[in-house]
Amino acid sequence: MPEKENPHKGHRQRMLKKYTELGIGCFEDHEILEILLYSAYTRRNTNDIAHDLIKRFGSLNGVLNASYDDLCEVENVGPNAAAMLCFFKDFALRHNVHDNSGVVLDTSEKLRSFCHTLLSKNRIEVAHALFLDDSYTLISEAQISVGVTNRVEFDLKKIVAKALKSQSSHVVLVHNHPGGVTMASATDVAATRRTANALKELGIELVDHIIVNEESSYSMRMARMLPDIWNS
Repeated sequence: MPEKENPHKGHRQRMLKKYTELGIGCFEDHEILEILLYSAYTRRNTNDIAHDLIKRFGSLNGVLNASYDDLCEVENVGPNAAAMLCFFKDFALRHNVHDNSGVVLDTSEKLRSFCHTLLSKNRIEVAHALFLDDSYTLISEAQISVGVTNRVEFDLKKIVAKALKSQSSHVVLVHNHPGGVTMASATDVAATRRTANALKELGIELVDHIIVNEESSYSMRMARMLPDIWNS
C-alpha cells in the first residue's frame, strides 16, 4: 500500500507565508502562540501545545504573563519552551520601552508608570537611566549597571557620558528591588546625591530616582529623601 502522506507537511511554511502576506492580524491567539513555539520545537507539531496553553491561561496575554514555573506545569511544555515564552514577553516589554522615545514624562505619575513597566519584571537588580530634553520628552533610555539579587551600583561615568552624548537636559535614575520593598537604602541615597552633583556641574538636572518592585514604584523626590537636592 502507498505510504500515507503527512497532513502536517509544509504547515510551518504555509503559516509563515500567510504571515508575510497578510500580517499578524489574520491569526487567532493560538496560531500566534503556535508560531512562537517554532523556535523551541524544531520538528514537533506545536498546535496542540498552543491550544493547551490557551486553555490553561485563558488567552495569549495570559500565557505570556505566566511565570516560568507555571508554564512548566503544562503538559508537553518543557523548560526550553517555557524559557522562550518568558523571553518573548520580556523582549516585547523592552522593545516597547525603546520604541517610546518621544513620550512625554512631565509628571511623577507618568514617570513612575513608565519606570514600573521598564523594570518591574526583572529578577535581579538592574539600574537604568532615562535621558530627557527640556520639555521632559524621552530622548533615550539605557541600562547603566547590572547587580545581583539584592544589590546594584550606579556607573557614574556611563551616566555622564550618555547624558552628554544624548544632549539631554534632564536625567532620571531607576532601579528595581525584585521581591523586596521599594524603600531607598542608604546606598541608594548616597549614589543619588553623587549623581545629582556630578550632573549639576554639567548643567543637567537629576529629576528623580525611581525604585520599583513587582507591584509598585517609589519616587525618592516625592518622598523628600534629598531636600538639599530637590527643594520642590
